[in-house]
Amino acid sequence: MVKKIFILITALAATLSAVAQEDSVATATAAPALGNEQIWDEANTAYVNANYPRAIELYHSIEDQGLASAKLYYNMGNAYFKTDDMGHAILYYNKALRLSPGDQDIRYNLDVANSYTKDRIQVVPELFLTRWIRSVRQTISGNAWAVLSLVFFAVMLVAIMAYMLVHSLLFRKIGFFATIVSLLLFVITTSFAVTERRHATSPTEAIVMRASVSVKAAPEKNSTDMFVLHEGTKVRVGNSVEGWIEVTIADGNKGWLEERTIEMID
Repeated sequence: MVKKIFILITALAATLSAVAQEDSVATATAAPALGNEQIWDEANTAYVNANYPRAIELYHSIEDQGLASAKLYYNMGNAYFKTDDMGHAILYYNKALRLSPGDQDIRYNLDVANSYTKDRIQVVPELFLTRWIRSVRQTISGNAWAVLSLVFFAVMLVAIMAYMLVHSLLFRKIGFFATIVSLLLFVITTSFAVTERRHATSPTEAIVMRASVSVKAAPEKNSTDMFVLHEGTKVRVGNSVEGWIEVTIADGNKGWLEERTIEMID
């Protein structure tokens, strides 16, 4: 019995290690300075010397190679903020936050940038429990939640084996309750991982990039104006029709914008 448990734990440890290595490799691959140390250093030097347009240009040259990280997007957001380009600053702070949802520096700078936007939209009230669950889910990345779900799954398997194979009544009770708790935590962390993964791979939010733009009642220029949005406002996107995209704002109002007036947070 002990041998079986040992083999199971070893196998699960190997699985968790592989997952952690994959996550580490993914992070390393996305690091902004990978193979671009000179460009990265030059961009940071330009930023320190207040040459923000040059810093932005160099940061984009790294991004254009398919490399991305929260640090890169955070620096890009800071550089755009320094040039008073609030649309792009908010866009890149949001991109950084998607990769590092628990980073308080990113959240703070995003809040500061949002305070410069013209639109003051009343957010639709939601249940406290909904807000709390979302805040907990966004404390760490989807990959981290996936690793945690595997940990709880491993604990659950060990607890099941303890319940089934150990003869001591005390340990059987411990195994039973540990199974229930770890199963619950496994379900929760897995759902968080899936949700964060879906948000990362299928972006549904965008930032208005024009100084002001009219939201139409239908996907055509001659349609009735519903309301006006300004640079930096976040919208949730929906259907798209021939260059037009349906958007919903925080208060629940919706309409149509030309796709070229927004940029997706991806």
